[in-house]
Amino acid sequence: MRNSFVDNLVAAASCNKDIYLLCGDLGYGVLDKFAEQFPERFINVGIAEQNMTGMAAGLAMSGKKVFTYSIVNFAIARCLEQIRNDICYHNLDVTIVAVGGGLPYGTHGYTHLGVEDVSFIRSLPNINTYIPADRYELKHAMAQILGANKPTYLRLARGGEADIHNTAVTSNLIAVLPEQKINFICSGTVLEEACEAAKLLKVKNIEVGILSLMSPDPQLASSIREISARTKALISVEEHITYGGIGSFIAESISSLGKHAKLVRCGIEHNKLNHTGSQRFLRKANNIDAASLVKIVEYL
Repeated sequence: MRNSFVDNLVAAASCNKDIYLLCGDLGYGVLDKFAEQFPERFINVGIAEQNMTGMAAGLAMSGKKVFTYSIVNFAIARCLEQIRNDICYHNLDVTIVAVGGGLPYGTHGYTHLGVEDVSFIRSLPNINTYIPADRYELKHAMAQILGANKPTYLRLARGGEADIHNTAVTSNLIAVLPEQKINFICSGTVLEEACEAAKLLKVKNIEVGILSLMSPDPQLASSIREISARTKALISVEEHITYGGIGSFIAESISSLGKHAKLVRCGIEHNKLNHTGSQRFLRKANNIDAASLVKIVEYL
């Protein structure tokens, strides 16, 4: 998705001379296309993400549409104060692009995990969040970002992810498999685990629905409530801690219902944060791999 993001951004920048891209001394090979075509609008700030965020705010106050780019823990956690005070408080047109959302950099240890970021951003004013699962969802997210003039958080994976969809996406809540009594609601690339779990369950004559929730958009709360009211169980799956993210958004959305589906929240457990390993290993350790999701459905 990183390459697809840059392709979308380059196409937009060709038509809009006010688009700027700032990076924190990384992204080599990925960002080169933008840097080579628009050198006057590409700024490598260096290993200074707080300064990068402040510069982005200043450019946005001058009428520019700004994108910042870094690894998730540096893009969000290191400069949360600047995002809060400089960008969100002033409702500026800055998109924070973070790569490695979730567990892709798990071999680097906890310092490089991006598993609290959505909860951080959801607590801030004026900012939208997009967590695409593949290139089709990313394209839809970019269309919304480019058409808006407000703070945005775009959470990407590390790269090399397979496409889940095979046609254009036109919503932030996408039905991947038809609704059933038990439904997965996923965000980001962990959607692939739910899809694999559905295949394994089908062999056992158990049908599940799958929804991809690309954004914790309050406007989608009514749709979540409608689904909850007519189904038995919802299982949220995310590469994020189990509170503050998509699972919490679903819980908040359905809490006003007198009767609603059972909600099972699957995500990163704090007592597993000291684990180090590949994304696949950490998904299994946190019970968000396909085999673990099968067991959860069977238990229900």
